[in-house]
Amino acid sequence: MFFNQKFEPKRGILHGAGQSLETFERYAKAIGNLPSIYMLYIRINEIPEKFPKKLQDMQNFSNKLIPQIGLNLKAREKGSQCAEIIKGTYDKDLNFLINLLKETKNPVFLRIGYEFNNPSHGYNPEEYKKAYTYVVNLIRKNKADNIAFIWCACAVFNKKIEEIMQYYPGDEYVDWFGNDLFNAKDFKDNKCKITEDFSKESENHKKPLMICESSAARTGIEKGEESWSEWFKPYFDWINSHEVVKAFCYINYDWGKDWKTPEWRNCRIEENEYIKEEYKKEVSKIKYISLIT
Repeated sequence: MFFNQKFEPKRGILHGAGQSLETFERYAKAIGNLPSIYMLYIRINEIPEKFPKKLQDMQNFSNKLIPQIGLNLKAREKGSQCAEIIKGTYDKDLNFLINLLKETKNPVFLRIGYEFNNPSHGYNPEEYKKAYTYVVNLIRKNKADNIAFIWCACAVFNKKIEEIMQYYPGDEYVDWFGNDLFNAKDFKDNKCKITEDFSKESENHKKPLMICESSAARTGIEKGEESWSEWFKPYFDWINSHEVVKAFCYINYDWGKDWKTPEWRNCRIEENEYIKEEYKKEVSKIKYISLIT
């Protein structure tokens, strides 16, 4: 299955990880090579202040990495900024980001308003679509041709696909669909209807699908073989049973320590020998596109 979208591999599945330099480095060491994609995040109102260092840290680690950037359209203290974006309030910030990314020369994956259907983000569907297309048009105006646009949901926030698709900005503004997967019940045995419906929409719109965020958050790695059977094996089985999936990104966090989310668990693959060896064996398969060290 090949849709000829921007930076879509003709064969294989792009392999990514994050979402800090330290956890990425430990992950890469554990699997014995570098993932192709490095995950980054920035809020719309913090771009000049915080993003240059994040990008520079990635480039210092390896200038071959493809950044996958979650652009949050919600300001830390103010909530959704979609209406302000449409008015041009953040043009200076966005132009700063665009010029910085143009200079990288490498491909860039940009998730504009990622997890737009997350209730905590407070995005109005019509405002979100206008803000998304505004950002895309600004990037095109600046001729930043190395940026691909990902329309990224976390599908399980909704029960019906129509609730998600009301946020869709149109095929001409989307290069990839994206979905975030955390709980095994959301993909195990292809039984989660909203996950399956979303992957079908991706295929129907002729867009490759990226798993933009994933982690064994409620399973963890502590139980070794049991953890592998409960989360990791079904996860890779799901990816490999859906030809539309052309990239995945794993968050290598101990969620209690790295994200202060104690109800989620330790998902650092290098901290359980069984998980590490099985994971390494899986992602070493030729179908996964990594940067061999």
